[in-house]
Amino acid sequence: MDEDPRDTARSLAELAGVPLTRERIAALALALPIVQAGQQALASVEYGEAAPACRFRPPRSAQR
Repeated sequence: MDEDPRDTARSLAELAGVPLTRERIAALALALPIVQAGQQALASVEYGEAAPACRFRPPRSAQR
């Protein structure tokens, strides 16, 4: 049996340390299946041979 999306939203908020009202949890629970589907789609992609899209270059320090 699947877990209630409101329970999942509540658990995730608690893990993140974000206090939410019942109304906000209910609203987030509606979006949860969409987020989960997106996460599953990204997890199924093989990125092993992909080149980076860009390189991160940290700013130079002002102190030398």
